[in-house]
Amino acid sequence: MANKKVYKSGKSNPNAYISKGNIKRFITISVILLAVIFAFTVEIIERKNGGAWKNVYRNTGLIESYPESNGSELAVYFLDVDQSDCSILMNNGKVLMIDTGTPDQVSKIREALQSLGIAKIDYLIITHQHDDHMGGAEEIIENYEVVNIIMPKLSKINMVTTRAYENLLNKVKVKQVHAIAAEPDLTFDLGNAKCTLLAPLSQDENLNNMSAVTKVVFGSTSFIFQGDAEKKVESAILSSGTDVSADVIKVGHHGSKTSSTKKYIDAVSPKIAVISCGVQNRYGHPHEATIETLNNAAVDTYITYQYKTICIKSDGKKISVIDGSEVVKTYE
Repeated sequence: MANKKVYKSGKSNPNAYISKGNIKRFITISVILLAVIFAFTVEIIERKNGGAWKNVYRNTGLIESYPESNGSELAVYFLDVDQSDCSILMNNGKVLMIDTGTPDQVSKIREALQSLGIAKIDYLIITHQHDDHMGGAEEIIENYEVVNIIMPKLSKINMVTTRAYENLLNKVKVKQVHAIAAEPDLTFDLGNAKCTLLAPLSQDENLNNMSAVTKVVFGSTSFIFQGDAEKKVESAILSSGTDVSADVIKVGHHGSKTSSTKKYIDAVSPKIAVISCGVQNRYGHPHEATIETLNNAAVDTYITYQYKTICIKSDGKKISVIDGSEVVKTYE
């Protein structure tokens, strides 16, 4: 059967037409051209970001749910909050939140808190006063019972004067939250887990280097949370003689090459690394150099934009990465 004639729109001449076969060929060629353009664009982005994207897509599966904790174990939830940070730790009914993401990510945090049945936060650590770490704090304090807030005490050389920070300080005062200055050797108990701050060690003009670095020890297992601490802080912590060894490291500065030196990663000697960042973010996080350092150290790396919510549980002897009720991998 001959191709049915399709008349061109606006044409009065019945002999002027486009066949269905020609239309199909045109669509096919257009789709191929668009695919080529898309692939070329992605390649440019990957080259600009050091090719890191090819290296990080090496694990499979998504971790999206919030598995419950039985109370006696230490449960750590690394939330997927795009290009920001938020972690929730639970043990024996006690709750620690480290950072609160940006304001536009608070809905995800509230969803997690609701799913986990959390109405009271015993300790809230704001690692430093950048919006991607403290942006949601005001709303969290407004809507939940926050008992203690720990954050760096700033000086003249690094004082933050943003409206968001002023609003946070005012909310802390109005809600009568107990405010504690982050400083080395500050310790507190989270149920049966012991939390110790390793930094900030000194005032710094770079707020990243004011980050409250926290080590959490539960039985023979341990976690370390770096905030955005950069190489300078890592070196200072090592020079102080502090024991930084940990099974799990929350990688500093979203996987930036400004952090996670080989010397520091070797000292921590983690089995697991967690990186919080948004997919194809404008900073190129995680940087290829960081991924290479972790790979060379045989560290299993989990990234929030790939795995969504990352849950890691410890029974005091072994740690497990959990997806819903399924154990993805156990480390002893």
